[in-house]
This record gives sequence, structure tokens and C-alpha cells, in this order.
Amino acid sequence: MSEFKYLSEKILAAEFNILPFKHLLIEDFLSADHLTMLVGDAQIHFDETESTEDLIHQLNRKGYKIQPFPGCTSDIGEYLHYYNAGKFPSGRKGTPIESYGITYRLASHHNPNIAALVDYMNGPEFKTTLETKFGITKRTNIITAIQKNLSYYEISPHPDVREKALTYLLNVNKDESIDNEAIHTRLCVFKEEWDFVKEYWKNNPHKNRCWVPWDWCETKFVTNKNNSIVLFAPALDTLHGVKMIYDHNKFQRTQLYGNLMGVEKIAPPMNYKELLTVAEKRQKKEPK
Repeated sequence: MSEFKYLSEKILAAEFNILPFKHLLIEDFLSADHLTMLVGDAQIHFDETESTEDLIHQLNRKGYKIQPFPGCTSDIGEYLHYYNAGKFPSGRKGTPIESYGITYRLASHHNPNIAALVDYMNGPEFKTTLETKFGITKRTNIITAIQKNLSYYEISPHPDVREKALTYLLNVNKDESIDNEAIHTRLCVFKEEWDFVKEYWKNNPHKNRCWVPWDWCETKFVTNKNNSIVLFAPALDTLHGVKMIYDHNKFQRTQLYGNLMGVEKIAPPMNYKELLTVAEKRQKKEPK
């Protein structure tokens, strides 16, 4: 039996939270020993760096690789150009964001115990646990990995695309002082005037769900506690986002990031500006 089986048991025993949408939030997810093993490892957290260039060198040296990721660029030169200028071009790739970051994923684990943890969270027992708890029946692939998101990373509120069956995020930051930093995932709801978007997505299953502007939504909860994991099955209302500008030379936002992604393509991408057109049509139909 795996020493990490207790993680599956915690998920199966946890009760769902309903607000702001259905999700699991489990604090103290890793045991004290496993948390200490992870956050105390020199490959996971290391000394402060003097510059972003030095940080990138350290990440490369410690086995991290650039990970193509939403809200990010994979081009180091592009990222450094805008980061050093302190201003990013808004609306990247037609999305309603004002900046974008760069994500690094740990590609090789020096500590065999950390490798075993990640392997367990990519393995059949953990995957079956997630499928059972959330009632997932469609075919999916699982990915769990240690990731670092550098400053200016932003994804505006979104419920995740229809292809994704599950999202889970475990905070494994350097220490609890990071709990108060503005780097954490926000769970959101639509403001009343934009709540119709859920009905539009429901009535148009051939259209994918998309990122929406921040001012369409309200943040109801922030998943900021270290060693806490949030898990949810994407639906019409699972709005979440992140927007961070912080000193990543002192520390980096670090997570065990994971998802279950369906193996079949369901719907093509959708641009949020289509929803602006829908809103205009709705206004014209409203009685004067």
C-alpha cells in the first residue's frame, strides 16, 4: 500500500462546499512530514535571487522547464522585455487580460520521495479516487506536476473549457507568510447583469466556455492557505481566476497543479467579445 493513500482517503471523506460553486477545499492536505519534505527541499524552494535573469538561471539549473500554459508566454525574451519595462500589452490573443507571465514545471525530481508523491498523484489509485468523488465517467488523462508561476501571470475569471473534467490546485509555498500575498486563485461569481452568460453557455453546448473580464465578476473566496487543495469539476458557474504582480525573486508561487482532461475535443475556442454582442441584443429586447 502506498504511503500516500491517505490523500485519496481525505478526498473521499471530504464534504462538498456549495458556495460560490460546488468544490472541495481540504486544508492540511499533506501530512506534516510530507509537507516539510516538500517545502524544505532545495529543488522546490531556494534562496532569494538578485534578478529575474538570475531566477531563470536557477530554475533551469534545478530542473525546471518552461511549460506552455494559459496566461503565459513560452518566450523568455518576450517575457523579460515586458517584465523589465513593467508593462505588458493587454488583450493577449484576444483575451481580456492586462498582463501575462511565464510558468515553469519541474521536469525531474532529485528527491525520490517527492518523485513518489508526484507519481502517486498521477497514478491509477488517485485518478480513480477523483473520478469516483466527482462522478466522472468520460475518458480522461491525468496530469499532476510541481509548477511555479512568475510575476504578471494572469487568467481572468473562467469556468474552464468543456473538455476539462477536473481541476485541482495544492498550495506548496515556502511558508505560511505567503498566505497573505496577492498571488492566489480567486473563486468568483458573475455580477447580476452578466449572469445570463451561464444560460447562454447552457443553451449553446457547441460553443466553448471562455475567459471573461474581471469587472463582470465578483471574487467570493481566495484559496490562499498553504497546504490546502481546491478541487472542482468545471461547470457553467465554476468561475476562477488569478492575477499577480509580486517579487518573484523573494519567492515563487508554487503549486502541485493537476487536472483531468478529456481525450476528445468538444468545442472550438470562443472569444469573450461574442458575449458582448449577446449582451447588446439582450438590451435591445428589454422593455423601455
